[in-house]
Amino acid sequence: MILTCLCIFGLISPAISWGSIGHALVARLGQSQLTSSANSWVKQYLPSASSGDLGTIASWPDSILYPNSNPLGYREWQWSRELHYINIPDWNCSYIPSRDCKNDRCIEGALKNYSHRLIDNQCDYIDQQEALFFLVHFLGDVHQPLHSGFRNDIGGNIVKGYFLNGTNQTNLHSIWDEQIINYRLQRYFQSDVQLYFNYLSTLMLSQSILINETATDYQRWINESIFYVCNEVYFDDNHEKMNVSKNFTLGEEYFSRTWPIVDQRLARAGLRLSILLNQLSTHRSKRKLSPDMEALIIALCTGITIGLVLGILLYFLGRRYPRTEEMRPLLSEDA
Repeated sequence: MILTCLCIFGLISPAISWGSIGHALVARLGQSQLTSSANSWVKQYLPSASSGDLGTIASWPDSILYPNSNPLGYREWQWSRELHYINIPDWNCSYIPSRDCKNDRCIEGALKNYSHRLIDNQCDYIDQQEALFFLVHFLGDVHQPLHSGFRNDIGGNIVKGYFLNGTNQTNLHSIWDEQIINYRLQRYFQSDVQLYFNYLSTLMLSQSILINETATDYQRWINESIFYVCNEVYFDDNHEKMNVSKNFTLGEEYFSRTWPIVDQRLARAGLRLSILLNQLSTHRSKRKLSPDMEALIIALCTGITIGLVLGILLYFLGRRYPRTEEMRPLLSEDA
């Protein structure tokens, strides 16, 4: 019940990574390519307020972390922060799990863990629902390049400056999380998310997954993001490296160079999500009942039991103490 309430809260809460728009797009793209069996399986874990739309829960793992979106329970979820990313040494452009993901406490470990938990018969309904929400979100995160960013600047969070003539200072991470997507929507899709989704859907279906890639090739996804970090993300309009020592000013050249990368990463994330969930659905555990359904069944069984007990008691009481009307003929005969 608590998780369901948080899910509904998350539907209207602001998000942090990829922004709520980006995460919802990845989830919707993935869901559009699910088999009917996989889609039915996924929907059993969605709250009724979602109307069966996987995109509505895609930002939940962000919303639970902050007091403005989860005021009563945000402290209980702080352990999950480090699962949203990996950090590599600056300009050391490769992912080494033993160095960058100790004890699986990073996004690769999270993807592995929640893929397993989602189909583990030992996990109850709430565990598997939580696993689905985290998995959908982290698959989006791993395709945002700066979730595989540099350690010393916290994935671009403290590299600061201005973007597209903006008057408010921002940071590099925020630009890649939300602002490129927002400007893309405004300029090319009349701020209509459905139009952008349609475009990304066509892009997704036209691209090919790398040869020999498996549905759980998480390290390949991370290394793709690192490639963009080291070759595109940190280079300004003049192709000079950005760092924490000075503020950047990024304009049209940077935007024009980077929005195709964002489009490609969103589309590829959606395609990979569909492949992963389709594969997991073929190995899923037996159907679990939701807490609400369990509570309903318990209430019905309790009501039936009480009704039976009362019925039996009334039956025997009736035999022992007949109604007055039934006793009168007997009294007349005795007289």
